[in-house]
Amino acid sequence: MRIAISGTSNIGKQQFKRSLLTAFPQYKTPDTTYKHVIEAIYQKSETEERETSGADIQWNILNYMIDEFQKFDRDDKVIFDGCTLDNILYSLYMMEKAPGVSKIDNKFIDNCVPIVRESMKYIDIVFLLPITKADETDRKFSDEDREINNLYNALHKQYLQGVSPFLPKDDQPAIIEVFGNDTQRLQMVKLYLDESGEVINDKSISDLIDPAMMDLVETTEQMVDKDKKEKSKTSNK
Repeated sequence: MRIAISGTSNIGKQQFKRSLLTAFPQYKTPDTTYKHVIEAIYQKSETEERETSGADIQWNILNYMIDEFQKFDRDDKVIFDGCTLDNILYSLYMMEKAPGVSKIDNKFIDNCVPIVRESMKYIDIVFLLPITKADETDRKFSDEDREINNLYNALHKQYLQGVSPFLPKDDQPAIIEVFGNDTQRLQMVKLYLDESGEVINDKSISDLIDPAMMDLVETTEQMVDKDKKEKSKTSNK
């Protein structure tokens, strides 16, 4: 099972990954992440005394991610820090907000989309960490975080409707929202994965999301929000 953790900055992806690895010790994670790629690019640009654009960074991250994906197959148990969906969403954001500085334009996006779509065949599940009302009381988010979170929300909606341009029509991963604190997020993950880290009841990946499960997810989010409000009232007394 090849799992990716996605979401905007400051949402707690690293902590959640560590919690997943503890709860499911059968899983491993690559020694490097996309952040190492960014560091290497800047170091090289300083050595060569040249500027680095957002397009350079995003293209290198995209290729790094694909190289990492191809090292594993469905029989492996691996957790990735992000995936190519994160890459394309951030590229879209940079094109919208700073096209001149980032040097990301429609041609760049058009080149990336089919690559992203094909690469997502190498991922089985994406656990998406959205910003919720409950998160707003515990974490600090920038305007950029919230705007990018809107892109993730749109992506998830397209996924549920089966119309995302970034996902293959066949053999696409399940994209599952998980939220709350780490304990609550893990409880949600365990609705889908058994103790061995396999999909419960041998369901196919495409069957992971169904109306009954979505109702349960919505109820859980309401419970998380209620719990946050009650704790806030108690602390203010």
